[in-house]
Amino acid sequence: MRLVPGREGSVRPRPHEPGTSTADARHAGATHVRISGGAVAVGALALIALASTEAAADQPRKTPAAIDVDRDATPPGRVELGFDGGAPVEGYGASVAARLVERPIEIVDGDGNVSQPVRRRESLVLGGAMSLLASAVVDVRLPLVHQVGDRSRAFGETRRLDRFTVGDLRFGVRLRVGGKRESGAFLRGELTLPTGNDDHYAGEASWAFAWSLIGRAALPGGVILAAAGGIRLRGAEVLVADRLVGNELHGAVGVVVPLRDPRISATVELGAIAGDSVAGATGPSPVHAGAGLVVRPTRWLAAGVRAGAGLVDQIGSPRAYAMLELAYVGTLAGP
Repeated sequence: MRLVPGREGSVRPRPHEPGTSTADARHAGATHVRISGGAVAVGALALIALASTEAAADQPRKTPAAIDVDRDATPPGRVELGFDGGAPVEGYGASVAARLVERPIEIVDGDGNVSQPVRRRESLVLGGAMSLLASAVVDVRLPLVHQVGDRSRAFGETRRLDRFTVGDLRFGVRLRVGGKRESGAFLRGELTLPTGNDDHYAGEASWAFAWSLIGRAALPGGVILAAAGGIRLRGAEVLVADRLVGNELHGAVGVVVPLRDPRISATVELGAIAGDSVAGATGPSPVHAGAGLVVRPTRWLAAGVRAGAGLVDQIGSPRAYAMLELAYVGTLAGP
């Protein structure tokens, strides 16, 4: 069965291309990224990791449930955008978020039969962040998942989807490489450990490492413009129909606009992923757009709500998503 993306992050059939065999797909070479300054060391580590990924991922795994269909990239311990846009962390922050994702993946076979491995997912995301010295922030997050769907019916399996499970544990480190508090350049590294349920679309098949360059600018009127982009490397590739979930590029841009009440800000963002393309097998390339509000009633509390939808027909590009996040922030020296 040969499939390509369809509606609401689904995959749909197309005619077979002669000479193309997804199961025999292999990486043809490493992805090259040019960096400079403080990013050289991390770039070298990324290339080393990519080289090891080439060896480990020579034979893609035919385990379609060994992916995480929710591509949430919200950094914990602060409330702002759905990606790390360089928001300051003065001391520490603890956060809890409730997230809803609708139809992040849908599969249609050659006979028109529809399967929704994960039709809806609700997650409770626990996380925290802490500043180190004046230029570094570390964070950690763990999602607790409830989901409904038919798991892998499209692949001939009758096993039920686990409704209650745990997602992958993710660690992040962000370094300031230039600029001031509200304007600057940053380098972020992120390690995902495969603690999630990779039998039920809630975890990676192996480790994953991502790094990104972040730019943040304070504009007149208190407006904040942020952008980030980088690469994600996976320790194992996974075949989902004719989609090869492996290494990928990722990027996002967002704007934070204060409203009349300075404690309330509006946010708008756009995020995209470009999956690797190897020997006729293309990785998922979801795109999403969203908007939200951030409220800071006190110096120590922040709340945010965001909602949006996928803009293309790709795995991980949901029909709709919504997120409510609460955070307590404090200083290491005390109040």
